[in-house]
Amino acid sequence: MLQSLLIGIAGVIALVLVWVLVQTLWGKTFSEYISDEDVMAGRTKCSNCGCTTACENKRRELSTES
Repeated sequence: MLQSLLIGIAGVIALVLVWVLVQTLWGKTFSEYISDEDVMAGRTKCSNCGCTTACENKRRELSTES
């Protein structure tokens, strides 16, 4: 039973560390377009256009809001 508890705790810690890594790498990649502490915030409206640069749709959306 103790082994299962330790595996669960280690799994949660591993997931948190992976998420911190994703946030860090995403922040470095799109540093000029981030306006929130959570670098993934507001990225749910992506149209999945396949572009490898900063999303033009997002840039247009941000310029119309301000």
